[in-house]
Amino acid sequence: RGRGRGRGGRFGRGRGFHQAAPMGAEAKFNAKFEKKVVKTAAQSKWKKSMAANNYRRWNDRDPVRIRDASVDVRPEWSVMGQFAFSELGKMTISEVPDGVDVHACGTLQPYDKNYDRINPKQEKKLVQSERAFFKVTTSDDPEIARLADDPAHKDVKVFATDAIVSVIMAAPRSAMGWDIVINKVDGRLFLDKRHGSPIDFVSCNETGNDFMSEDPESINHLGKLTAEATLINQHFSQQVLVDGAGSGSERASSASASAGEAPKPHAFAEPVTPFAAEVGPDDPPAAPVAYRYRLFEMGKPPKEGDDDTRVKMVVRTELDAVAKGKQEEDVFLRLFALNEVDARLTSGIDWRQKLDSQRGAVLATELKNNSCKLAKWTLQAMLASADLIKLGYVSRNHARDNNNHVLLGTQTCKPAEFARQINLNANNAWGILKSIVDVCLQLDEGRYLLLKDPNKPIIRLYTIPLDAFEEEEEAAAEEGGAEEED
Repeated sequence: RGRGRGRGGRFGRGRGFHQAAPMGAEAKFNAKFEKKVVKTAAQSKWKKSMAANNYRRWNDRDPVRIRDASVDVRPEWSVMGQFAFSELGKMTISEVPDGVDVHACGTLQPYDKNYDRINPKQEKKLVQSERAFFKVTTSDDPEIARLADDPAHKDVKVFATDAIVSVIMAAPRSAMGWDIVINKVDGRLFLDKRHGSPIDFVSCNETGNDFMSEDPESINHLGKLTAEATLINQHFSQQVLVDGAGSGSERASSASASAGEAPKPHAFAEPVTPFAAEVGPDDPPAAPVAYRYRLFEMGKPPKEGDDDTRVKMVVRTELDAVAKGKQEEDVFLRLFALNEVDARLTSGIDWRQKLDSQRGAVLATELKNNSCKLAKWTLQAMLASADLIKLGYVSRNHARDNNNHVLLGTQTCKPAEFARQINLNANNAWGILKSIVDVCLQLDEGRYLLLKDPNKPIIRLYTIPLDAFEEEEEAAAEEGGAEEED
């Protein structure tokens, strides 16, 4: 009977005795049951991208930049009409008109084919050219004035330049503001541009992501990017010529050795352009550019009993170089340059790494960022009946240096094929021009302004006084006189 309270009793070390567990282990044991354990999943790509974007949602975008108009609209100007981009996209013409040369002047220098072998591994420095380039408006062109007074062209209703016409044709692709001055005199339209108009400059990243700086001193400010792209185009168009900037006897001899004989320039009926003839002995030499004054007839012949709606137009077009074709015939070229600013800012592809292996991707990115510019270049080449377009790929030496550039490669394409590649409909482009011209021909005599709204897809037509831009014209004349005195 005494065994019941022995070792196994109440105070002994019998079968029912358990030693107290440490507090730390007991707390861990209870935590497994009292606290629900939730497994954390691995971080997804979406969360990583959100973290990189400071946890902003897909529609949390920066406020849209409010762009300034190319011309300040004055209160006394009245709106005569407007064209929405949605309407312009539906305009078309049945047949694209073929141009006929009515006059040609200038001398074209041959293109140096050695530049076709340039690649990112053998890049070439872009040499700055000291030659003069002329951006003369329609009304100041003496040859257009002669053609307008010629009785043989009394039925011509429109006079313009290829730069002005291409802006109207490619209007639905434009994002920046621009303006065209329309002078109606004796039932004829003279499409002009102001001095210092955006038409004179080459845009940069117009239709891409807006990365431009608000600081006027920044190299990525809109004004400096536009000036940079314009100078690059001028330098490239002269450097790739046999007699161009930095050519010298060494380049001419290499070209002659590769071709068997030295390439020869192509002179038109009038070898000197009217603008180059005004260059003085102390002025920089004029760039070797040729001009073709071409006659176009928009519209189709009317049926019996219908009104004749055909419109004849004379356009001054440009050519930049000449080359030899497969049959040793002269092939006319237009020269343009695409420039890379900073791949990280434009969400593009680094040209130095991808230009050789993925040139199609590079061109697709440029088409996204510069759709309007490429369309205008293609239309200018088609208006001039150029056989080929030479595109140069130019990049900065360093992303923070906008003064020194290198040429990474070139590309050759036919204007009609390139138009299909960039989804440019020539019938629609001519339809837009014909529709706007028809509206302007119904207006009274006077001066008008075709203005693209910089923040909306709309073009407005204003009636303006004859002295609307006299101050700008006088300032331009004084500036030109000061340069001649210097």
